[in-house]
Amino acid sequence: MKNISVGQYLLIFILVAMLGWMWMRIGALEERTLELSKPSLYLLMNQMQDQVHKLSYSIDSENTDLADFYIHELEEASEEIIRAGVEYNGQAVGELTKTMLLPVIEELEDALESGNWRLVRERHSMLVRSCNNCHVSTGYESIIIRERADVNPYNQDFSVN
Repeated sequence: MKNISVGQYLLIFILVAMLGWMWMRIGALEERTLELSKPSLYLLMNQMQDQVHKLSYSIDSENTDLADFYIHELEEASEEIIRAGVEYNGQAVGELTKTMLLPVIEELEDALESGNWRLVRERHSMLVRSCNNCHVSTGYESIIIRERADVNPYNQDFSVN
């Protein structure tokens, strides 16, 4: 059996230290990758606000296809927030979206399928209230969503073709 020299011990020590350092870096990179892969709540909420706004014009025009499109987009954005388990300043926004918003979107979708526009308008109002109730429950009551603006700011025709 050969004797291990001091140089070999030093080399083994250096290799083990480098391996430990590399594992720490890999862990930090995995954590950063996870952080970067989470959706931006701000961007998603802006997108959803835009969809709710356009949905209101679609409902005003009783445009089933367009209303269905915006409801579908709202549902997808909500599911993305839920899947990601989004939290914001200690608030479980993903869970709140699951319990407060998604059921209302599904009720709105059912109302649209029924063809009862009075019920669709009622469910749309519930949707907007749900958004505002969530803002209140998270301490952001200053963010108030309205059903629609008085003047259509979009260069989009919402009437049925």
